[in-house]
Amino acid sequence: MAAMLVNALIYALAIRRGQNGLPGCEVYHDNECQGSTIVTNESMASRRWVTPAQGSVGYLPSYQDYSHLVAYAHVLYSDATLRSATVELRAEHKNGESVSLSYVFDGVKQAAAKRSFTSTFSKPLTLAVEGSDGTRLTLEPVDFHWNAPNITARPGDYRGGQKGAIVELFGWPDADVEAECEFLGSAGYLGVKLFPHQEQLMSSEPFNGVLNPWYFMYQPVSYRLEGRMGTRDDLRQLVRTCRQAGVRVYADAVINHMTGGGNDMGKHRRDAGGGTCVHWGNKSSSMGGGPSPFFTQSSTYEVSPATGLPSSQEFPAAAYGPLDFHCERVLNSWNDPLELNAGWLTGLTDLNTEREHVQERIAAYLTDLIGLGMSGFRIDAAKHIHPDDLVAILAKLRRNLGGSLPTDFLTWLEVLLGGEADLLMCDASSSYNYGGYLLQALRTAGLTEEEAATVKIWNSGYPKEPEKGLVGCSATPETTVRAVIQNDDADQQNPGSSSRDMGDDGCVLIKGCDPDEHRAYEVKLFEAPKGATDNANDFPIRVLLSSFYWPSGGRSEDEGVQGIPDGKSDCAGCTVGCQDCHSVPVAQAHDASSTGYDGPTYTRVHRDAEIIAAMRKWMGMTL
Repeated sequence: MAAMLVNALIYALAIRRGQNGLPGCEVYHDNECQGSTIVTNESMASRRWVTPAQGSVGYLPSYQDYSHLVAYAHVLYSDATLRSATVELRAEHKNGESVSLSYVFDGVKQAAAKRSFTSTFSKPLTLAVEGSDGTRLTLEPVDFHWNAPNITARPGDYRGGQKGAIVELFGWPDADVEAECEFLGSAGYLGVKLFPHQEQLMSSEPFNGVLNPWYFMYQPVSYRLEGRMGTRDDLRQLVRTCRQAGVRVYADAVINHMTGGGNDMGKHRRDAGGGTCVHWGNKSSSMGGGPSPFFTQSSTYEVSPATGLPSSQEFPAAAYGPLDFHCERVLNSWNDPLELNAGWLTGLTDLNTEREHVQERIAAYLTDLIGLGMSGFRIDAAKHIHPDDLVAILAKLRRNLGGSLPTDFLTWLEVLLGGEADLLMCDASSSYNYGGYLLQALRTAGLTEEEAATVKIWNSGYPKEPEKGLVGCSATPETTVRAVIQNDDADQQNPGSSSRDMGDDGCVLIKGCDPDEHRAYEVKLFEAPKGATDNANDFPIRVLLSSFYWPSGGRSEDEGVQGIPDGKSDCAGCTVGCQDCHSVPVAQAHDASSTGYDGPTYTRVHRDAEIIAAMRKWMGMTL
């Protein structure tokens, strides 16, 4: 409270002196959590609508009329067949009911916000919202699930999509994944997991010496499917091709947070000591044609011309405003449920997933992915979303999908474990628990036993302590079915990461693991995984990572460079601060001649013949 009063006084004095913001190197700190408070104060609602309007300084054509209008599509399928649906455009205008809204479906304007469609509608649905004051938004189109091709049947013990091996293609552009799907299908893989595809942070200025490091993919700007790896059209075509090859597609869903504080379209600075201010410029996004507007409160020192106040968290293209986020809190404790839920993980603006609006918006995003033809999700940073909130979101998704989850639906939650395993998995009475507590909450929310079993935990205790990642930390047929196992993972690519201890039962290829050693562990993943007593039925979902090597090139200064060889981490795209840019040259991810472990850039371990043979034997296929 004292900090808020001090900043308010400084702000008032600055305005009185005619300054636009704070003097010296001061920045605002007036939405930081105090005590056990986690919600943003209602007064912060006055800091909304800071997007520059058309004709004003700082306006970009890609901002449309987000200065006055936000909207998103809510799709509700009529029943579990997913053959008919009602689309509602949920819109809000800055000036409230004083401005009447019209809704445009497939080019036809109407006064009602809803319109129903059936499977006779065979194309993506174009959408727009118009205000009587002349404002207008063009929204992302809606893809209906009935337009996705059926998944081609293949021989093997897939159990309707509930058993099999999923390949994570880390850093692979959509076109390369699409080209790989024929091989994935013929090899016998259940599916492919993509990395985040929503509009995400991008920059022409290096961050820690790297242009657009891989973790920028995990900093959403909106839920528009215009990501680094490809456009919505690219993604739609990828999903179609993969399904026709018999390969299911899973999305990496980032729903705990939006982009990091200070990584937005505003001006930011920090005190470097000695009266010196360090300034950094605006970020952009992966959206072609220009970014959606997005703003955060972190490290701000100016006020918005639109409000006369500092900015707060606002992501208009996602229809999020300041009250949709937890107040700012550093995440210092991994054993404190309050901090796990509401802390800003590495400074990422934390969504208040307790709010009904936030739950509905996330459920609409997940529904959109299913409509495109996805079969499920990997939920990023799931342990930072309260179990009750996750259940509420999944229940809303289930409602949107006609009242039940598709029979081949699958999702797995990223729940990294360490000393907090008892809290998160073992002790169902802790209430912040993804084991027995989450399972019971799913049942209470109306999910059937079969549906609840499709909500799995990515077992970060595997392979050294696989029991830690099981419901109740005890191995039974009922608990192993809810655990997804993997020998290595993308997080382990982060230099210095210690989120998993694989002991003598696994290694991370790009951290110096010998290919022969790595191959043996991947074969073991299918032949005799640690903790399995019934290999045919325990751990029915197993994941392989095909990734890329860090581009050291023999230069010590490039060790640990965390860019992606997709061309967007190449310093040729740098415009500011380029003297410290460590370039990552572009390389082709898809290589039809690869047999795995043949580098020099991408690893492609899923193409190794020994690994494929072990996987096929586990799946009951001919070798």
